[in-house]
Amino acid sequence: MDPDLPQPEALRYTVALVEDEPVLREEMAFQLRHMGFVVQAFADSHALYRYLATRPSTVLVLDIGLPDEDGLSVCRHLRAHSADVGIVMVTALGQRDERLAGLAAGADAYLVKPVDIDELALVLRRLMRRDPQGPGSTPAPVPTLPAAPAARWQLSDDGLSLIAPHGERVSLTLNEYQLMAALTSQTGSPCGTAELCRALGLQPEEWDRHRVDVIISRLRAKAERQTGQSLPLRTLRGHGYQWMPTEQRTRPLAG
Repeated sequence: MDPDLPQPEALRYTVALVEDEPVLREEMAFQLRHMGFVVQAFADSHALYRYLATRPSTVLVLDIGLPDEDGLSVCRHLRAHSADVGIVMVTALGQRDERLAGLAAGADAYLVKPVDIDELALVLRRLMRRDPQGPGSTPAPVPTLPAAPAARWQLSDDGLSLIAPHGERVSLTLNEYQLMAALTSQTGSPCGTAELCRALGLQPEEWDRHRVDVIISRLRAKAERQTGQSLPLRTLRGHGYQWMPTEQRTRPLAG
């Protein structure tokens, strides 16, 4: 599919772009519109909040260094009111602790400037596919019958989540999806650190085993917290990881 042509999900949603630097704001808005997105651009959080008061169903591209309220605070505020809103941090702050702070605040993805517009578009489209009913829809009622359980851990077809053996879904960030796609494509076989770093889009000089370990550790903790089961993921010391979905271990859910 041609990324320069409007995509169905892009036309159904609004991207709220919050960036205080005027030239960058207009350039990013122009490029996203050219790729088929409907974009509303704002210079500060106050303008964003006024917009969201009447148009809550959006996907956000959020800078951290805003003049009135920093993006981390905006992210925490929005996440506290909605677990489903898509939030992409776009910032010049690229240190490990800064990235972790952004993800801990509730961002779905954290991109460092200068941003690759194709990567940003990919992330936005994945977040837009999160709600198949489209913007402004009423949340679907909880079904009276449980979904059919998966026979084992599976990566969902849309790549947005992992499905546990009893049907629970664990939502994935972009980095988690990239690692899981690489691991599940080699089920039962070792997946080395270099291959996992390539899956994250890193150049050889950026390869970092610790970065992979942090993402895996956070995903394991999230999966156990939400499903009560450990991910069937073996750590291969000095090499990488191995995805073994037929191995099931259960832990009690945290209270």
